[in-house]
Amino acid sequence: MDNLKDSITYLSVLIEKAVEETINKFDFNDLTHQQLHYLRVIVRMQNPSISEIASELKLTKPTVSVLIDKLVAKGYIVRVKSDEDRRCMHLHVSEKGMQINSILEMARERLTEKVRSALSETETLILIELLKKIARIN
Repeated sequence: MDNLKDSITYLSVLIEKAVEETINKFDFNDLTHQQLHYLRVIVRMQNPSISEIASELKLTKPTVSVLIDKLVAKGYIVRVKSDEDRRCMHLHVSEKGMQINSILEMARERLTEKVRSALSETETLILIELLKKIARIN
């Protein structure tokens, strides 16, 4: 791993592997990567509408609706009518969906511990500062 691109690719693979291992361990194999991504977006946005998700992901409402239908059918999210406007539906994460979110948090913890054990305290602090700097680029 002599260049930045290879290093970023390797880190991405480590992250994906940690997530996959954790999901497989808890038998949530019925989710695709895309469905998992949508579920994480819904959790982060806290009960969004389909329009809000489409806007966030820069996709069309019909594209988002197809995937949302699958998540509803699998029991990861539920549609709830808005109290203010009964025509508007919001997406709520079900208990099953929240379990996935907890599992993903466990995967992040496992990966964090792997990184922490591989680096000195000084290197860890440097990595944290570098990641903060990279995050500000966006």
